[in-house]
Amino acid sequence: MTSRIFPARVESPSGLSVQVNANGSVRRMDHGDIILNLFLGTEIEGGPANIYLRRHLRRRGASIESIPLLGPRSPAAVSLDASGLRIDGEWKHVRFHVALVLAQSTPAWLWQVTLENTGRTAAAVDLIYAQDLALAHYGAVRMNEYYVSQYIDYTPLTHARCGSVLAVRQNLSMGGRYPWAVIGSLGHAVSFATDALQLHGLATRAGAVAAGLQAAVLPGTRQQHEHSMAVIQDAQVRLEPGARLQRGFFGWFEADHPAASSPADLAFVDQAVALPEATTVPVVASDTLFSACP
Repeated sequence: MTSRIFPARVESPSGLSVQVNANGSVRRMDHGDIILNLFLGTEIEGGPANIYLRRHLRRRGASIESIPLLGPRSPAAVSLDASGLRIDGEWKHVRFHVALVLAQSTPAWLWQVTLENTGRTAAAVDLIYAQDLALAHYGAVRMNEYYVSQYIDYTPLTHARCGSVLAVRQNLSMGGRYPWAVIGSLGHAVSFATDALQLHGLATRAGAVAAGLQAAVLPGTRQQHEHSMAVIQDAQVRLEPGARLQRGFFGWFEADHPAASSPADLAFVDQAVALPEATTVPVVASDTLFSACP
């Protein structure tokens, strides 16, 4: 771990900032007076936002093992320097490298993930990205997260390249604006969920593995309960011994989206995957993107 005061803030010229904890979890995401995430991540528990690596096992019947790549339960080393947030580790003979990258030209964030099979047998793996969303003023969120969740609209869309994407709009006016985001895969997503209840069920309250992580496929249906969460499941891949694979996820934010979400919004997905940061991780020469958070 580099010597820093945490939480630390990652910022981009587009106005998007992300506060990260020393354990690699996301504390908060902001753009102007809008906080994007619903719950603040902590040093003790991490946060709802995470990327899960899963291995699909065939021996002795089908089963799925999973591990979070962010936060205190991740088997990873965390570094935060002038090149960005980096998560490096290995689990079940799968070496992983995760990088959080903020786009320079627009309020968008990208999670770049590299997987490498260090074992002697092929591994069937996939990734699931979960991002809690508020898209509201900080005061409104902290006063009642459940109330804010009830005003968030999820519209599942299908993109020719990226598969399932989720357009997310705050239907409660925020100073005359309607913040909006679209979440998707840099590869090809096969399914989705729209509420934490679909991912976690009641299992995690008892310390068990989240129900959605044990299912072969996420529900792929819109459920808007009281815990707003965009969950994207990337396609399963077969990783041969010694093979490396690059995958990832994106989030694109619009400060005001007056109209309801529609297939026309797939144009934002096209713009997201065309960003230079969607294919390469920039190396920053200075340390100016980072500052201590109050």
